[in-house]
Amino acid sequence: MARLPDRVPLSEQARSAWERALALWRVRLDDPAIRPGAAAAQGAPAWFAFPPSVTVDPRYLADHGLADELWSMFAHEIGHHVLAPSTRIDSLKIDHQMARAVAVASPRRDAGDGARRLSNLWCDLLVNTRLAQLQRAERAPDLVPTAALGVVRLGRALYPAPEGSTDRLWWVYCRAYELLWQLPAGTLCPAQPPARPVRARVESTEVPLSRIPEKHREQERLLRAARAESARVAAELAGATATNPAVDAALIADAVRSFSADPVSGAALFGVIAAPYLAEHDGAGGVGDTPKGGGRGSSATSGCGVDDAPATADELGRILADQRLRRDLPRHPGAHRETDEGIDGDDASDDGSVGQTLTIARTLQLYSESGEDAVLAAWYRNEAAAWVRPYTRRAASTPTGGIPGPVELWEVGDALADVDWPLTMRSGAVIPGVTTRRRSELDDEPLVQETSLELDLYIDSSGSMTHPRNGSPAVLAATILALSILRGGGRVRVTSFSGTGEVAGMTRFGRNPSEIIAAVSLFFGRSTSFPLDLYSSRYAGLPPAGDEAQRHVVVLSDDGLVSMFGVGNEPYAGVAKTVRQVLTTGTLVLMDPRHQVAQLAERDGYDVVYLRTMADAPRACAALAEALHG
Repeated sequence: MARLPDRVPLSEQARSAWERALALWRVRLDDPAIRPGAAAAQGAPAWFAFPPSVTVDPRYLADHGLADELWSMFAHEIGHHVLAPSTRIDSLKIDHQMARAVAVASPRRDAGDGARRLSNLWCDLLVNTRLAQLQRAERAPDLVPTAALGVVRLGRALYPAPEGSTDRLWWVYCRAYELLWQLPAGTLCPAQPPARPVRARVESTEVPLSRIPEKHREQERLLRAARAESARVAAELAGATATNPAVDAALIADAVRSFSADPVSGAALFGVIAAPYLAEHDGAGGVGDTPKGGGRGSSATSGCGVDDAPATADELGRILADQRLRRDLPRHPGAHRETDEGIDGDDASDDGSVGQTLTIARTLQLYSESGEDAVLAAWYRNEAAAWVRPYTRRAASTPTGGIPGPVELWEVGDALADVDWPLTMRSGAVIPGVTTRRRSELDDEPLVQETSLELDLYIDSSGSMTHPRNGSPAVLAATILALSILRGGGRVRVTSFSGTGEVAGMTRFGRNPSEIIAAVSLFFGRSTSFPLDLYSSRYAGLPPAGDEAQRHVVVLSDDGLVSMFGVGNEPYAGVAKTVRQVLTTGTLVLMDPRHQVAQLAERDGYDVVYLRTMADAPRACAALAEALHG
């Protein structure tokens, strides 16, 4: 982006406009930045950012005959800080909602491609609709025609698309304003929407199967069948995302009225209505190229929000934990309606929802600039939250008092605080050691104290395990275990292992969730060989575990894990048994349908939790709390 022009002092006229805009919203903000000529470099005549700030190019407004509407432009940008998105975290959540809708309507798109544009359109609709109401209320409501309102004047000058624009979404957007502002049809957009783009045809270049070498023919046939199925699904999606601009504009106007106080929830509905326009653009051969075509100052892609800083680890946790982002997307309110091309199909489930939360792969796409480790940590922590329980161990305690007992004589020398004054005053005179009374206490049942645990966790990251980037049940299960220990005040050490010499993780016990989940998410993707040399060195020379020094080991794998007992690594055949003698518990969580390890584990004293599939691992690890709790 080109360098922005220098900021100039706030003139008396601009100061008056700013104060008027603040009074309209009844808020106080720091003074705006005035940068004449900045619109060309920024792509918008005004914008907002976080921490709350507003920047305006008054020269752009003057050049378009809107110099007297500087206060309305100020009011629009202030409205973003008051109403939508109002905070940076809500801005990120609205982007997330739009990404969910885009992912459902146009699966071939990157999760974040187009989401920011939809977010800006949605927030502008909410702000401008409320702003029109406030401006009308500021003056005599019955005497002010809608067309004379400042925000409407701005819209009429800045929003109309250029002649010949093919951007159907922009037409829907402008038509929604006409409905919300009660303007005649044709004020902000042509009476009829642009024609739906023609779906691109892909010419087949496949050679006949008979010309494929026989040894590869069956594989090629299966590949072509998969391609045909993919094309069929794409065609069904194209039908499911059929659009009707006139109806959709009315539906968006309804959404603005319904969700004016909850932009994050409303964003899901707006996305469901608007995202199909991106999908039909993709179907015409424009994948990855967000359609443009807004009017002057519309900033169809960037909008007037310029906060592009990646989400921090803390923000990611808050975003993914918001239940509004975990609910199924709402069904398109125009389902079963007549469209440009016919009647929509029923593309939703019976409960009226379409799509759910973003997959881990889509989430990594959307927050790619935040770093893979931070995204994985936030995603797995959020998915594990419902399973997490504090894991502690019980330890005996001494009996304590607390139950009121019989009345006794208070004598000189006893603690003055022990005098029961209501009982003492019943005698009419206070004579120490004669009429003074105190209430004795009986011992209660011994309290059971809870002390923290230490967990040594080993997780298989061989090639047969699901990669953490694809949503690994094993990583989720390990996260559940680790967070449960941390929640109870304990400490965790994580070791990821694959083939010989492929070992990584933590060298000591710790309590940092990000460090622990990063270690759990390490992935080698090779063969499987338990690191018996490391296992031996860690516990060599330690005395047997006791009440004061408890040691818990959990190993999580989708393999029979016979290598842990020295099979194929005979020099270390006795390590597992030797280590078990100094542990409090040793538990293997395995997907071992043939129970290959059963006799070996029983011989060396290890408990085994068998999994039918790795999808059972989270529930199994949550249940493991009972075993560790004792």
